[in-house]
Amino acid sequence: MSEDGTLLVRALKGDRAAFATLYDRHSSSVFGYAVRLTGDRTAAEDVTQETFVALLGGKRFDPARSFTAWLLTIARNEAFDLMRRRKVRKEVGIGDLEREAAPGTDVGAREAVEVALRAIPDEYREAVWLCDGIEMSYQEAAEVMGCEVGTVGSRVARGRQLLKEQFSRSGYAV
Repeated sequence: MSEDGTLLVRALKGDRAAFATLYDRHSSSVFGYAVRLTGDRTAAEDVTQETFVALLGGKRFDPARSFTAWLLTIARNEAFDLMRRRKVRKEVGIGDLEREAAPGTDVGAREAVEVALRAIPDEYREAVWLCDGIEMSYQEAAEVMGCEVGTVGSRVARGRQLLKEQFSRSGYAV
C-alpha cells in the first residue's frame, strides 16, 4: 500500500495528524482541479472541502489505484454535483484578458494561460490540466475522467490545439 493509502487508513481510524498530512499534500491539487472544472474559486473551495469530507465518509480506496487519481475522481464528482446544483461555470474568452487585468498592467503568461484554459470546452481543459498541469499519466487521467486512455490522448491533443488557436487569435505568442 502507498504511503497515502496508509495515511488514509489511519485517518479513517481517527488519526487527525494523518488526515492533516493528506490534506496538506493534496488540497492544492484538488483545489486547482476544481477551479478548472468550475471556473469559480468559491465553488472550488466548497469542492475541496466536500472532497475531503467524502474521503473520511468511507469512500473505498483500491490500493491498486493511484491515490491522487482516486482523490481527483472524488473531486470531479463533487465539482459536477455542485455545478448541477448551483449552475456555476463561468465562460470566459481570451479577449477578456485585458478586462481582467488591472488598468495599465500587462497581462502575464500565467494569466493568459488561465483565461485561455477557461475558454476551451470542459473535456479538453480537464485533460490538458490533468496531463500537462499536474503531470498525471494518461492512465491516471483516464481513471479520473472515467474514459479510455486513447480518449485522454485525443482530448489532450485537441485541447492543446484549441489553446494554440486561442493564443493565435488574441495575438499572444505561443
